[in-house]
Order: sequence, then C-alpha cells, then structure tokens
Amino acid sequence: MVKGAAAIFLRDGYMGASVDDIAQAARVSKATLYSYFPDKGLMFQEAMRAEVARLRFTLDIDPGAGPDQGIPRITVRIAAWMTDPLHVGLYRAHVAEATRFASLSKNFHGTQSRLLRDAIAPHLSRWAEGGLLAIEDANLAAEQLVALSGMGLRDHMLLGKPRAAIDAAAAQAAALFLRANAPEPRQAMQRGIRSR
Repeated sequence: MVKGAAAIFLRDGYMGASVDDIAQAARVSKATLYSYFPDKGLMFQEAMRAEVARLRFTLDIDPGAGPDQGIPRITVRIAAWMTDPLHVGLYRAHVAEATRFASLSKNFHGTQSRLLRDAIAPHLSRWAEGGLLAIEDANLAAEQLVALSGMGLRDHMLLGKPRAAIDAAAAQAAALFLRANAPEPRQAMQRGIRSR
C-alpha cells in the first residue's frame, strides 16, 4: 500500500493524488486503504518516509587516487544522484509540501545531507591528512562540495536542461572546490619532501 501510494504521490503530487488512484496502485479497496490510513495526509507522510528511508549514496573512489581524480568523480556522482528521477520526484514533493508537512520536509533534507556528507567526508579527510587539500573540517568541506555540485541541478532537471549542462556544472564545481582548497605551494612542497 505504501509503495502504491508513493508512486501516485510522486507522479501527481499531494494535491493532485486521488485516493482512488492510490487504492488502484496499491491493489486494495478504498475501505482497506482507509482502515490503515484514515486520511490522505497520513498516507502521504508514511509514503514519503518510506521512500526517504530507501535512499542510499555510495562512492567508489580508488584509495590511491588523489583529489585531482577523486573530486571530479565525486561531483559527477553527486550530480547523477541528485538528478535521478526518483530523487527529483522526492525533492519536488517535499518542496511543494514543506509548509503543510514541515517536519517531513526537514527530515528529507536532513537525511539527504547526512547521506552525502558521510560518504564524502572520509575521502576529504584522507586527502587533507596527506597534505593534498587544505581542509580543517571535512564535514563542513563535504557540505560545501555538495552545495557546489548540486547548485541548480534539480532546477535543470525540472526545466528539462540537457545532460551535458549538468555534467558541465559538475566539472566546474570540482575545479572550483580544488582551487579553493588547494594547499599552500610551500606547505605542499615541504610535505612532499618529508614523505620521501
């Protein structure tokens, strides 16, 4: 039932979704649906919570890769994840209903932020510890990288921008992050000498 409700809410939005369509998608009667969820608001909340709980974000970065190779891979991965149709649909639903279901929207944005940050921060920490990036707080830097990578991406998707524009934005985010967090040349050289 929750899966069927989620499909309809993601397709039609909260206001556009009809209980008849939800019951049909869930393959149950309206009476059965209402016995579990007395109103549409409860259905929406449960369906969105279930979809958010399914979200996963993983990175496959070679441990030997430096930030010059790793950061562009990360930004491309963020862009692909954020513009996946499921994530765009969840984003649209939560933004549209942020006033009506504020705690639900807050949970979505918090979960998304945590998933991305927790996957990215260990790589940034490793590069910072090796003197390859000048980062003091890996969690903050991860959030900044996500913000750079994701800026406007969903708007591009919602407006039907081509994939090439999204890929170009990811490449620009990587280049900007690398420039902003490059170690001082002297410090990098000293670290290189000490590591020999």
